[in-house]
Amino acid sequence: MQADAAFKAAQQQLAQARVNLQRTEVRSPVNGYVTILLLRVGDFAHEGAANVSVTDSDSYWVDGYFEETKLARICIGDRVEAKLMGYAQPITGHVATVTRGIGVSNAAPGVQGLPTVDPIYTWVRLAQRVPVRIAIDTVPPGIPLVAGLTATVTVRDSGTDMSNGSEGLVAALAARLSSILDGPPARVGCIPAITTVHAPAQSLPVEQDTPGLSPAQINPGLTPSMNSPPRNH
Repeated sequence: MQADAAFKAAQQQLAQARVNLQRTEVRSPVNGYVTILLLRVGDFAHEGAANVSVTDSDSYWVDGYFEETKLARICIGDRVEAKLMGYAQPITGHVATVTRGIGVSNAAPGVQGLPTVDPIYTWVRLAQRVPVRIAIDTVPPGIPLVAGLTATVTVRDSGTDMSNGSEGLVAALAARLSSILDGPPARVGCIPAITTVHAPAQSLPVEQDTPGLSPAQINPGLTPSMNSPPRNH
């Protein structure tokens, strides 16, 4: 019985040793590249401390910051060319999403819960820039993707057909001129330039002044002659 107990204890030690050996090998849940490695031979990993940073190579995207005056011409699915500063060939992709909200400094609540608006003594205001998420479709060979690089983003109109030669060019120029004079046409997936649906007007409730009680109603018999004219002595 003692030998059997010792044998089972040895089996448990062997299983624990195998688990410990498996835990010495760290596997990344995604494909990517090790960016920061803070461990050395003999170091121990502690719970809650970041020791290895991995950049996911399958989740690269491009963020384009476009002025609010150009959002009406940007639609979901439009073809996009992003040219990195260090390479001549552009990366191609398409517009995936358009951010529907940005932070405004003047909208921060003040001490009393009211919006804080800074006094501005100029009539010139810069247009806000809205992030546009661009999904990458193709990357030319020899161009490495590195998170944080700077690129020049150009959005191509997916509805422009240039395959008909001069007729297609004339139609494209006419559409561009009409877009400048009359405003961009409404397309599915675009943010409309002008809101045409208005909410019904509602007036704020006005408090009605209720007449106050007279002294006789508050305390009958206390001041019987308060409303009578003064007497001459």
